[in-house]
Amino acid sequence: MEILQAGWQFLLDYLTLPRIVTLTIVFFISGAIAQFMSQGVVLKYFGPDAKKSTSFTMASVSGVILTVCSCSVLPMFASIWKKGAGIGPAVTFLFAGPAINVLAITFTFSFLGMGLGISRVVTAMILAVLIGILMHLLFHREEKADEKNSRIFDMQEESERPLWQNMLFFLTLLVMLLAGMNLPYVTAGAFLILIVQLVLFFDRDELWDWCLETYDLVKKIVPLFIVGIFIAGVITVLIPETFMGQVAGENTLSATLLASVFGAFMYFATLTEVPIVQSFLDLGMAKGPALALLLAGPSMSLPNMLIVGKVMGVKKTLAYISMVTALSAVMALITGWLFF
Repeated sequence: MEILQAGWQFLLDYLTLPRIVTLTIVFFISGAIAQFMSQGVVLKYFGPDAKKSTSFTMASVSGVILTVCSCSVLPMFASIWKKGAGIGPAVTFLFAGPAINVLAITFTFSFLGMGLGISRVVTAMILAVLIGILMHLLFHREEKADEKNSRIFDMQEESERPLWQNMLFFLTLLVMLLAGMNLPYVTAGAFLILIVQLVLFFDRDELWDWCLETYDLVKKIVPLFIVGIFIAGVITVLIPETFMGQVAGENTLSATLLASVFGAFMYFATLTEVPIVQSFLDLGMAKGPALALLLAGPSMSLPNMLIVGKVMGVKKTLAYISMVTALSAVMALITGWLFF
């Protein structure tokens, strides 16, 4: 009974008003990507045949401006995947989004120091591209033959709306996401501007289709999201925090791998990974395992696994999980040997 209560309490603690507002905005942004973003643009920069240096670079740095955790970035990942993004850039975006956003990096530097801060930025970007390239090499032939991608060149009719209107629309949504509940006047102002744009630039059918796309994402993602968070709360009771400090006190492969696996299966809401890692460091965790936790934790979680599996399929998801856990451990181990 205590275990079930822990899962329920973990879920209640997560579903605060600011998080609900943020997730709501994220889902509407994702629905807008699916409905309004030009499929040609997605294919040009993220598609299977896009120039790899451009697509991987854009995917790896796109998370800088997105203050999102692994679960919040999932609707955006699902949207660009639906639009026909190649598996390599899509996975790079999925990993990098939660790992290198501005607030997460700022918190890391402020609370964990310059060493872990720089290490997190550099290794996260390297890993994002490396994992994306490996996924591309493993599945690009299958991807080209996949029915989903065989239809992406049957292009939808492009909107006649001027480019500047679409850019202003997405910029307004992004301002609302970044301001959130922390800057309520900015959010309210952006919302009013959004209402004006919806009245002037969009017709009723487009707005209805946007709502339908958003609802479709919510229906697919939220149930798994809730189940995953509940299970993660149960795990926090079964595995006490002191355990990590005891078994990960040295910078060894077994310690970094354990921290990486632990981080992958736990759920870390945006920015919570920093105080959690700080507490582990206070309990004796070495910096190598701490870095592995910072790499795998925000970019992977049990809810993430469930939803990515629904989007990409079991085989690709298992490959992605294996790469994140193993490469995060190895990268953290090497970094720990060299710099800590």
